[in-house]
Amino acid sequence: MPKVVPAEELAVHLTDYAALDLVATDVQARDKQDLLARLVDLLVQSGRVRDSETLMHELLKREAVMSTGIGGGIAIPHALTNDIENLVIVFGRPEHPIDFQALDDNPVDLVFMLVGPKGAASLYVKLLARVSRLLQNEGFKDRLRQAQSADEVMEAFRAETEYAA
Repeated sequence: MPKVVPAEELAVHLTDYAALDLVATDVQARDKQDLLARLVDLLVQSGRVRDSETLMHELLKREAVMSTGIGGGIAIPHALTNDIENLVIVFGRPEHPIDFQALDDNPVDLVFMLVGPKGAASLYVKLLARVSRLLQNEGFKDRLRQAQSADEVMEAFRAETEYAA
């Protein structure tokens, strides 16, 4: 008989993959590519990624298939690359909403960039689903839009269970 694993053990939480040095509010960016480059720079500065060009190539290749701007001012760019050891979330909020060629044609002001190693595909899909579910909650999005600092964004992440469906 297979062991039944409690649901809470299967849950993924933003705080397990996010870090204060991977949160940027009021990012000055001209366009989608510039915004992605600035978020990739956070990964490089933190020492989590060595080759920004490879990661940018993977992110832009994904964007070429279909925009990760899902609507409602949200984008979830994502890529798997062998140039990173662990799955991470980079959160960015541009100073001004950016045209991301979103599905609803509205500009984006909340960006959750997910990047992980190619071997973490299963966990990566679970984390994408978790982020997508949380971003359906207006209270969660409002809290992120009102956050004045990276600390406040991380506090919203720590309180995610208040917003989870």
